[in-house]
Amino acid sequence: MKEIASENILKGIIENDREIIQYVYREYFESVKKFVLKHRGTREDAKDLFQDGIVIIYEQANSKNLVIKSSFYTYFYTICKYQWLKILRERDNKYFESIDNNLEFDRIYSLEVKRELDELIEKENRIKIYQKHFRNLSEECQRVLRLMAKGYKPDEIRETMNYKSVGYTYKKRRICKERLINLIKNDKNYKNT
Repeated sequence: MKEIASENILKGIIENDREIIQYVYREYFESVKKFVLKHRGTREDAKDLFQDGIVIIYEQANSKNLVIKSSFYTYFYTICKYQWLKILRERDNKYFESIDNNLEFDRIYSLEVKRELDELIEKENRIKIYQKHFRNLSEECQRVLRLMAKGYKPDEIRETMNYKSVGYTYKKRRICKERLINLIKNDKNYKNT
């Protein structure tokens, strides 16, 4: 298949273009999988890592004018590789220390880009933790918090939820928020982010 330019791949990822995403998977998944399998991972780890890499590229491209100075493959592979090294550091620090690949990453990209990747990975982890615990809330709490996030005023929430008073709306909102915060704070993965 004909190689697609980096700019077109970025545009396709931002627009969730099925053909572009399939192209990226077809062309780059095997390399990511080989790296993960070589370093104590599974095929499932590679799939998750690949998806996370796509999300990181999407967020970077959406949040600023991302300019890739190397090929898309090199940039994407480096993101996946670095992310896997971070996972390995958490899972098996002794094995991680025996890998010299971290030095290679430092040669390829500046510390600023490395810091940005760390921040994006941490942000992605926080979002996953939030979503996991949000789904564990009652339907009522989920609905109240969604309305709040959409910018509804307490009186609008009261009306939508058929509460008797604005005071009860404030109380319910506070209870739901506190419940979500407690679930998140008690998550062992939250403490690592």
